[in-house]
Amino acid sequence: MKLEQMNRYQAFGSHLLISLVIFAVILICITQYWYPGILFDTGNGLKAIGLIVGIDLILGPLLTLLVFNPKKSSLKFDLSVIAAVQVAALSYGTWTIYQSHPVAVAFINNHFVTLYNNAELTKEVKPLIQELRTNQLYYDFDATPESQALLAQGFKDYKDNASTVIQLKSPHFHTISNKTYVAIDPLASARRFIVLNEKGAIQSFATSLPHPLTAE
Repeated sequence: MKLEQMNRYQAFGSHLLISLVIFAVILICITQYWYPGILFDTGNGLKAIGLIVGIDLILGPLLTLLVFNPKKSSLKFDLSVIAAVQVAALSYGTWTIYQSHPVAVAFINNHFVTLYNNAELTKEVKPLIQELRTNQLYYDFDATPESQALLAQGFKDYKDNASTVIQLKSPHFHTISNKTYVAIDPLASARRFIVLNEKGAIQSFATSLPHPLTAE
């Protein structure tokens, strides 16, 4: 169907359909590669998806709905400008999400920390993450006794140290009904927790502590 034969709602629907296909591809990248597993929660994956929805599914199609008029002589130019704006905004948004996506959660000292792709330390830790094939890390201070700064060689596989973590006592630890809630990024928020099972293995993510009387 030619542009001149379409009304604004058909144009809006066509633009939305194309945007949905693009969104599906980016959504797979976000959920499967950039924010996999528990990193989706700890790294605010929903915020990343919301950014793409705003740009891809709302901005572009909505502009088409507003400006489309088959009788306009500048219709093709207007749609070209909309497409260019959407592509530019979507490219920038996607690049920003990729640059700042989480690559691991690490237990450091007495709480968990999210390691982001754009952090200086992460650049040194990423080869280790690929080698260990895990995004769950534990920092062993005994491995770097002479350094006060965190070093890449101090990070180990969390699973190998889960039994050590579960035995620790800290204000950042809350044990309720055989589950231990450990604060993650406590300087950023006091309502974010990694949930450990009885053996210290990472089980899930939580944004609140269950009441002791109602917890299962």
